This record gives sequence, structure tokens and C-alpha cells, in this order.
Amino acid sequence: MASAKTGLWTALCGACLILIDGIVVLGTGSFYGWHYSSVSTVGWVEIILSLVMMGLAYYYKRSPAAVGWSILVLAFITMPFDGGFWTVGAWIAVIGGAIIATVKE
Repeated sequence: MASAKTGLWTALCGACLILIDGIVVLGTGSFYGWHYSSVSTVGWVEIILSLVMMGLAYYYKRSPAAVGWSILVLAFITMPFDGGFWTVGAWIAVIGGAIIATVKE
């Protein structure tokens, strides 16, 4: 059984991939695959939501379940803005959030 710390690091790795995707989208001005909106919207939404996920990690010790569920929901929200390979980051964050939210310590 995975620990909540493993879930936290998994979620943070996924959030980092989402952040990198947002920066790349804004930097190149293009993206691949189906996306929900324009280049600017996709980039900024990914950057903002990934930073919020990373910021939630600060509150991990106070309420791990709430942090886990919040990361899981935010990762699902980023999925329509991800496309192609970069959806991997959102799925990794979903898995990490689910581990945090459901683990019993």
C-alpha cells in the first residue's frame, strides 16, 4: 500500500508536468491535439491550476484528505486544457491525489 507522502510526491510531479506544458504552450504559441480553448487560455489555465496544486501541498500535514481531493479535482479540471502527451501530467496528479485522499495512516 502506498503512503500519503508517495501520493504527495506523485501529485507534485504531475503538477510540474502540467506547469511545464503551460509554459511550453505560451512560449511556442501552439499546442497539439484537441484543446478546450485558445493558446493563451490553455497556457494560463494550466499554469495557474498547477501552481494552486503545488500551493496546496503546504497544507498537507493539516488535512491530507482535503488536500488529496482538492488536487484530484483540480487535475480533472486541467484535462480539457491538456492535449496529447501532456495529459500524462494530469493523470499522474489524479493518481497522486487519489492516493493522498484514500490512504489511512
